[in-house]
Amino acid sequence: MSQVITEISSRSRTSPGELLKETWAYRELFGTFVERDLRVRYRQTFLGIAWVLLYPLLFSGIFSVVFGKLFGDVAAIPKGNDRILFFLAALVPWQCFSGGISNAATSLEANSGLLGKIYFPRILVPASVLCSTVIDFAVGWIFFNVAAMGWGYWTWKFIIFTPVLLMLQLVAALGAGLVLAALNAQYRDTRYVVPFLIQMGFFVTPILYPLKMIPSRWLWAAWINPMAGVIETYRALLAGTYIPYKLLAMNTGVAVALAIFGVCFFQRRVQRIIDIL
Repeated sequence: MSQVITEISSRSRTSPGELLKETWAYRELFGTFVERDLRVRYRQTFLGIAWVLLYPLLFSGIFSVVFGKLFGDVAAIPKGNDRILFFLAALVPWQCFSGGISNAATSLEANSGLLGKIYFPRILVPASVLCSTVIDFAVGWIFFNVAAMGWGYWTWKFIIFTPVLLMLQLVAALGAGLVLAALNAQYRDTRYVVPFLIQMGFFVTPILYPLKMIPSRWLWAAWINPMAGVIETYRALLAGTYIPYKLLAMNTGVAVALAIFGVCFFQRRVQRIIDIL
């Protein structure tokens, strides 16, 4: 009878090929983590997954009223029901992106007991938290599409572009989430910095305003912000205007670079993290 032997090494460095092979070998455990995260998140809640809709819907209504007063005469800000769709197109993907980063940042700390008992690729923990946000995004995306249909702005291009845009935001969130997860495991006060960083990201990302309102000298910030291209593309699809392909290409490069850096940063610190936890 053959016996499967798992070698546990103290090496802090793993080649990309080894990491991919090991991660694939533990794919069933990864699925279990995703399922567990979804169950825990909505356990003992009255509305359950409906909370996913309340955030973008509530704030879209609030922003429509508030910014309707402030920017009522600005041509770049839509009016009426169009304004609600304008904000929904930003808040639905942003909720997935920010929520994934926030939960990934504390994922190692939350699973410290498990990490000390059994061996598995530690990167599965923050990665599974990020993947579980796809379900939340899917619920919000369906609602957004139904609203777009109801107001006559839906286009079949949403079906084509959404997988690409979702992958872009997940790759960017993975890079940021891995860095913050590693830092939070070593420096627990990182958890207090993460909400501040996310709030800053909210205001520097074109959520409350369109990209065209940003002064030209500050446009470089949009080129290095992957969520800028995601949100602008959704809004371009709604308005039937030109898709910002150049912005998307630049954002994709930044997201991939961030993900590579995040994986390398995480893997270099993983052994130290386990010793601390």
